Amino acid sequence: MKIRKRNARPDIPGTFLIELGWNVLQDNPDAMKISTIGSRSLNLYYFYNIELPIGGGRFELMPGFGVGLDRYKFDDDITLTESNGSNGVVSIDTLDLDDVSKSMLVANYFDIPVELRFYANPNDKRRSFKVGVGFKAGIRFSSHTKIKYEDDGDAIKNKNKRSFGLNRFRYGVTGRIGIGGFNVFYYQSLSDLFESGEGPLESTATNITVGLSFTGF
Repeated sequence: MKIRKRNARPDIPGTFLIELGWNVLQDNPDAMKISTIGSRSLNLYYFYNIELPIGGGRFELMPGFGVGLDRYKFDDDITLTESNGSNGVVSIDTLDLDDVSKSMLVANYFDIPVELRFYANPNDKRRSFKVGVGFKAGIRFSSHTKIKYEDDGDAIKNKNKRSFGLNRFRYGVTGRIGIGGFNVFYYQSLSDLFESGEGPLESTATNITVGLSFTGF
């Protein structure tokens, strides 16, 4: 009887992480309230694992890099505008669009996360219970508003690529807890979403992101 051997898992250095989260805005104006369910975040990060010479191999320092893709879905039928260097909020009704199903702000970043991670079982880190705390800084590389509506039965997506007073840089603290390749993560922004005096309705706002993360390798 021939026994099949399982292919060994590729020994790729580091960790590839996929994070799926939901965004919450703090201190944003009532006219810019967002729907948490529709305001999602997708982060794709690569971390390099550096075992620290303390705790019998239980601690690792993990510097990384990747992209963070944030969406903020507005509760009301509004969108953001930018005209003559001034940023504002307008009702979609004034745009003469029919059957609007979605209006959101999109902001995409290049991120550099750093995490200090503790493993309960250093001999089997791939399956171990783990806790991590860290810091993340990023630079915005694109942003736009998106309105989804129907026109004579056709689904139309209208994108307006502008900065809308968004802060060019972001930074904040992170936390993670989980077992094996499955984790719950948390991000608290310490920087304002919009630049001071530049945001719509003079908004600054900060965001919290909570979600699930999965290890690719």
